[in-house]
Amino acid sequence: MKNRVVTITEYGRLYAGADYAGVKVTKRDIEELKTFIDEGNTVCDDGTDSAINNFLRPIRLGVQANNYVGVLQTKSGLTIEILPKIHGKHGASKKDNDVRMLFLKMLGAVKNIDGRTFTMAHLDTANTNMFEVFIRMFLGEVDSIIKQGLKSAYIGVEENEAFLKGKLLMKQQIQHNLVNKARFYNHHDEFMINCPENRLIRTALEYLLHISSDFNNQRLIREQLIYFNQVTILHDVDQGFQRIKLDRNFQYYTQALLWCEIILAKQSFTSFKGSSMAFALLFPMDKIFEAYVSDLVRKTLSDYNVSLQDRKIWLFDEHGKQSSSYRLRPDIVIRSDESTVIADTKWKVLKADGPTQADLYQMYAYHTRYSHKGEKVQKVVLLYPYSKEFLQTEFHSLTDIPDTNGVQVAVRHLDLYGDVEGQIRDLFIKEHTE
Repeated sequence: MKNRVVTITEYGRLYAGADYAGVKVTKRDIEELKTFIDEGNTVCDDGTDSAINNFLRPIRLGVQANNYVGVLQTKSGLTIEILPKIHGKHGASKKDNDVRMLFLKMLGAVKNIDGRTFTMAHLDTANTNMFEVFIRMFLGEVDSIIKQGLKSAYIGVEENEAFLKGKLLMKQQIQHNLVNKARFYNHHDEFMINCPENRLIRTALEYLLHISSDFNNQRLIREQLIYFNQVTILHDVDQGFQRIKLDRNFQYYTQALLWCEIILAKQSFTSFKGSSMAFALLFPMDKIFEAYVSDLVRKTLSDYNVSLQDRKIWLFDEHGKQSSSYRLRPDIVIRSDESTVIADTKWKVLKADGPTQADLYQMYAYHTRYSHKGEKVQKVVLLYPYSKEFLQTEFHSLTDIPDTNGVQVAVRHLDLYGDVEGQIRDLFIKEHTE
């Protein structure tokens, strides 16, 4: 397959007939992408209106990405890599490979999103597009399975043999052996590796062998297929997923099968299914940023009591039907004996007008409600990626009540190209000691 790869960033646009670093986007490419959007708008797993326009939307003569990051591959062979728009503190624009490696680092540190694990160890991401990196992640899971041993299971087999084995199938016996009574049409169970789990992996490997254009990935796939040479390809993938049975001895299959679900059923982290894409894997960047920062806070501030997605406080005191849905859930709550700091992450490069009014109201509610419930809230923090247009600042709501400091909402940046762990340590430890 000819390797046509186009790289854009969040909110970037693709136009039919345009040239992107030597790769021309055709009218057919755009038509397939718009069909993909239409499919997503008519099919949604939970029965609600599809949110596919949240990550890709049609525009005149093309399509535009939103704040979802990942990779799409059309059936016409165009790979579209969507990278996050990340600004560095020193102002110099970063090359695509720098951004790609930072995003994959964030993804690797997150460890788990919607039940899927991303292992980045020993993965060479330099000068490799994300499509091939995701294939390599899947191959890493398959390699782990091969090293631990392929699963065998009792499989029902129907055969017309010269001896009776298992259960005689009378209908088939009459159809096939009415004249030749020396044969028996049997059904019996055999202990073999040709189980649904291995068949799904074999099918995914064969599929990726045809769509990958990376030599190392192709080599690894061919090497792994040798171990599956007694496993047959699945033609009914949906039925294969329905027949998966993993006991606790074979839990190491779980992540590879989740990858198979993405590769074969064309499902992503978004709730769409479609037939116009060869491959689609998209991540909501706000979730990646939140999970990445939260994970680093938990590791970096291990001496503190760190609660992620804290659910202890309600907006209202009465827990009737009217108020039961108003539980507060800040991204990060850091507690010590002396004070509490509450933080929310926001994947947005702040402009000159600063945080939204809704975000400030939300932080005000955190401060007042947690304080009302007896917590010694030092301040609340809105945490954004670095922006040169809006400086770090604080909003104060003063009070005349004795022994209280009012509400303080701090706006802070993280330079993702810098020492993020050090910035987190300085930021939150300082907030506790101020």
